[in-house]
Amino acid sequence: MDQHTPAVQGAAELAGFASSSWHPHAYQARGIDWLCNCAAALFLPPGLGKTSITLAAFLKLRELGFAKRMLVLAPLKVCQTTWQAEPQKWAQFQGLRVGFAHGPKKMEVLMDPTLDIVCLNYDGIKWASLALQQLQIQGHGFEVVCFDELTYLKNTSSKRFKAMKPCLPLFKFRWGLTGTPAANGLMDLFGQVYCLDLGQRLGRFITHFRLKYFYQKPWDQFRYYITEEKQQELTAKLSDLAMYVKPEEWLELPEFLPIVREVVLPKELRTKYEYLEQEYLLKVEETVVTVANAGIMTSKLRQFTGGAIYDEVRNVLTLHTEKLENLEELVEELAGEPLMVAYQFDHERERLQARFKDALVLKGGMSEKATQEVVDKWNSGTERLLLVQPTSASRGLNLQFGGSAIAWYTMTYNLEEFIQLNARLYRQGQKNTVRCYLLSMKDTVDDQVAKVLAKKDVVQEDLFSALKLQIV
Repeated sequence: MDQHTPAVQGAAELAGFASSSWHPHAYQARGIDWLCNCAAALFLPPGLGKTSITLAAFLKLRELGFAKRMLVLAPLKVCQTTWQAEPQKWAQFQGLRVGFAHGPKKMEVLMDPTLDIVCLNYDGIKWASLALQQLQIQGHGFEVVCFDELTYLKNTSSKRFKAMKPCLPLFKFRWGLTGTPAANGLMDLFGQVYCLDLGQRLGRFITHFRLKYFYQKPWDQFRYYITEEKQQELTAKLSDLAMYVKPEEWLELPEFLPIVREVVLPKELRTKYEYLEQEYLLKVEETVVTVANAGIMTSKLRQFTGGAIYDEVRNVLTLHTEKLENLEELVEELAGEPLMVAYQFDHERERLQARFKDALVLKGGMSEKATQEVVDKWNSGTERLLLVQPTSASRGLNLQFGGSAIAWYTMTYNLEEFIQLNARLYRQGQKNTVRCYLLSMKDTVDDQVAKVLAKKDVVQEDLFSALKLQIV
């Protein structure tokens, strides 16, 4: 079939592909109607089809005459992959012209009135702000804005939030998509909700929001707390804005099975670890590593459990191979079954690559083409290992076809990152039980990190429980 040439570079003409039609589940059909409200959010866990729901809702608005064009704000990789690929998968979306305003011709793409959907990386909000206002004056503005991964706008002090704020009234429909709206606590909700309803539910100022719902303890002036009564009052405010369902209730997903693999430090290393923890000092051969404060200490201790540590000038000092050996044992136990391995620090990746020379790697700074090549190889099911830096691969990538096992070599304090990366495997299309192996060094910061993740998860689950919809 013929495929029309895009009007400008960065635009994708998606007509002409032979695909089957998308048939929404009951909760997805409800989500389409839900988004047809002017301000709406889908707080759906990763893998439940938020992108397809959004495309269907946009088409519905077009058919009703309420919208012609949609702007999508999303992380870079999500713009490059999900929003380019999803319309091609389903027949009813293939007539849409999608552009990505990025690179040398980004302004040309953004200003092209023939495009139905324009994707914009969150870091592009600053340069695009004035152009969006100009488009509105010219009569070629966007009726709909979709914030994919809405949590990117949770910080009201950030440059991207401040650049976006004056543009918000330009859009008749403001939609937010995220599976982790309160991963770090309910305070994160203010900026996200403001971008959707302009302060209608939680107020216009974050200072007033804090005073109304949160309090501080006399001995702890650095954290905010919330009572159960105020938490219920806050989540009730969102009941007509945010939709949430649990995936296991509406999809035939396999089991998700966390498995802790305990790693034990030898006595000599245990002594060094405890000395570093107590005295902020570590001696490795002739090099002395000092730690400036408690925040840096946490990073150093996490590195220690992984087997290596940066000194003051970022030289890598090797400490042990306990976790590497534990991981190697796991790989042998899996007997060739594919395994995704999450690492945090560059020196961990280097040591992992030295041990597992044939491993694929997804890391920060990779081009769109290089990323897609790795994804395709992994999803072929023939690759044994994929090393992943969570910040570079926790969003927008479908990796469920390559395997069903993930090992966290280093734990993360970021619950959102933890959930999102696991969801690259635990999502629609996954046929097998997903095993999540946690390589945890006994009686170290690894145990503490797990407790922090669990505590944050309680807060988010409380929010989800309050927003849960009964779909009949």
